[in-house]
Amino acid sequence: MPNLIPSTLKQRLIVKKAYQAFFSPGKREEAAAEREIIQRGKTYRLPYSGGQLAVSTWGEVGPAILLMHGWGGALAQMTGFVMPLLTAGYRVVAYDQPAHGQSDGLMTNVLEIAPTLDLISKHEGPFETIIAHSFGTLVVSYGLANLDYPAPQKLVYLGSFNRLMDSLPRFQVLAGLPDVIMEGVRDKIYDKFNRDVLEAITNESMTQRIDIPALLFHDTTDEVTPIEDSRSIAKVWKSANLIETDGLGHRGGLQSSDIHAQIVKFLKGDLVIAKER
Repeated sequence: MPNLIPSTLKQRLIVKKAYQAFFSPGKREEAAAEREIIQRGKTYRLPYSGGQLAVSTWGEVGPAILLMHGWGGALAQMTGFVMPLLTAGYRVVAYDQPAHGQSDGLMTNVLEIAPTLDLISKHEGPFETIIAHSFGTLVVSYGLANLDYPAPQKLVYLGSFNRLMDSLPRFQVLAGLPDVIMEGVRDKIYDKFNRDVLEAITNESMTQRIDIPALLFHDTTDEVTPIEDSRSIAKVWKSANLIETDGLGHRGGLQSSDIHAQIVKFLKGDLVIAKER
């Protein structure tokens, strides 16, 4: 039977599906070791504008530290930090961002996720430090630069994502979509959101307005977010220092005992790195 659907209609349907996929983070399976650590803590669900957020906490006393996962991740992905931080005397908080992990929602974006930082801060903060990974760093920077909630005393970023709209060409490569479809997706995004607002969401520009001591880690073999992202951020962020690693990829740093130890030293004030000029 011949295909009777006009090509223009087909294209619009593909653009619509691609648009939905772009804003729909994939779900990841929890590893057994991750579930074990989650079960050691306390879990609850916190209402937000789009439903409920899944929250986990560990420890009863000590300064609070918030763990922020990246796009398509979950709080389970950040559990490698829990025991080192507990041992160092901190209380640890993590949550699944909207449409991620066990939290409600199917589609989301940085403008929806960022306000949940204020919600979590009101319930579990204030936070002495926020440790964020990948897209989570962009969410934290956007919140600190544009929203009114208590700022932490320190920041730790791993595999930082620099420019929000760089996610479009990266998505195109992963999805294998032709330029004509991505042009339609881009137009649809700009119709939905303010173009100037979206293009202004860059770590490179927002962190210049964040006067908080920060430690950045990025791996030279990162296959998801290129190390040039963190290099560009560190170059203009006066209160930040970048440590480059090799062989850990995009997510290996989350489980690295060496990185955990360096972070604890940074939090305790025992790690001092001279910023190159």
